[in-house]
Amino acid sequence: MSGADTPTGGNVALASGADTPEGGTDPAGRVGLFTCAGYDPAALDEVILKAADYAGFPEVRGKRILVKPNLLKAASADTAVTTHPEFVAAVLRFLKARGASRVMVGDSPGFQSGLSAGKAAGIYDAVIENGAEWVDFLPGKPRTAPEARLIKNFTLASVLDECDLVVNLPKLKTHRLMNYTGAMKNLFGLIPGLGKSRMHLHFADKAKFGTMLVDLALSVPNCFSFMDGIVAMEGEGPGAGDPFPLGLVLASGDMAALDWTAARCIGYDPSRIPYLIDAIGRSGRDPAAPQIEVGPRAVADVAAKNFRLLPYGGSATPDVIKMPAFLWKALMRIVSNRPIFLPEKCTGCKACVKICPAKALELGKNAKGQHQIRIDDGACITCFCCHEVCPSHAIAVGRVLARKPGEKKPAEKKPTEKMPR
Repeated sequence: MSGADTPTGGNVALASGADTPEGGTDPAGRVGLFTCAGYDPAALDEVILKAADYAGFPEVRGKRILVKPNLLKAASADTAVTTHPEFVAAVLRFLKARGASRVMVGDSPGFQSGLSAGKAAGIYDAVIENGAEWVDFLPGKPRTAPEARLIKNFTLASVLDECDLVVNLPKLKTHRLMNYTGAMKNLFGLIPGLGKSRMHLHFADKAKFGTMLVDLALSVPNCFSFMDGIVAMEGEGPGAGDPFPLGLVLASGDMAALDWTAARCIGYDPSRIPYLIDAIGRSGRDPAAPQIEVGPRAVADVAAKNFRLLPYGGSATPDVIKMPAFLWKALMRIVSNRPIFLPEKCTGCKACVKICPAKALELGKNAKGQHQIRIDDGACITCFCCHEVCPSHAIAVGRVLARKPGEKKPAEKKPTEKMPR
């Protein structure tokens, strides 16, 4: 355990309004960090209980709970794309033992139904077998985000109006756009359906998209997170990376503190990831010395070795943005990574076309008769949603100096759309 003092004055939306645990210790800024070798149910039951008690899990007897796993897309549990079903099952058993009156489970993937993704991952079966309730995410009434910087109101899943606490179950993964994805990014799935694509379109820059994620976290004040880092994802996350046996479970009522800690566990310096800096700052801490109490294991003792990370960067610098638009856009197109489509692997499912927020993609055929995704690079916002959802690993990421004529989609003029404030 670190010797850091528990901070005061933390923002309750990032450090949730969980009750103070027995003994009077303020759970804000406290992160439970535990080792767990695998998904054995008995071992999971033990570690979830210990993590909850250490991190100050709130009283839930008689309360209504929404459990939010990571269901990026329909994928089997062994791929590490989703929260593991045994991890979900252990949390459901824990909530039942703590006396929750109603436990609902759901998510909203980018383009598939939550139910189809839940069944593919084995999570739906875990929900039914443990007496919980599967719910669809439909748009609800706007929810305000106190102290938000970009969006003052979010239209999130209506089921939030029926629950007293969100129990957030993120998967620890790398992320092509954001470098790292965890507790805060997992709440992005509370935006129903293709509303998520709209956010990508309007906040295409990495830093602005991260600011939006922190704003979103501010709109979900009652939230406690258990993170599945037992098998994490390295490399081309969040949907096309490789499983990594990390052997960790993290828990906290403070999403900013949890994400800062988890990023360190896989080798990132969180002070180089803009949205983690923003979140820590808005929770009342100094990013240079964030004062996070971690235990009973220390990060230095459990941090991964040889975990394949994605490089930092991705946002245009202020000096570049000051250039004339045609110059800096051309420069960013040369130096930035872009999607690369692999016809030999493409099955023509059109998942990438459906998810693309900028409508920059179309499906065609090449001279060999293979499926060929064509792209309008002028419209592409490099959000990498296509890369996330491709079920066939038919999309790589790298620098593209020029594309062949058959790889280009003709540019289309699109109407502008204003975001709600």
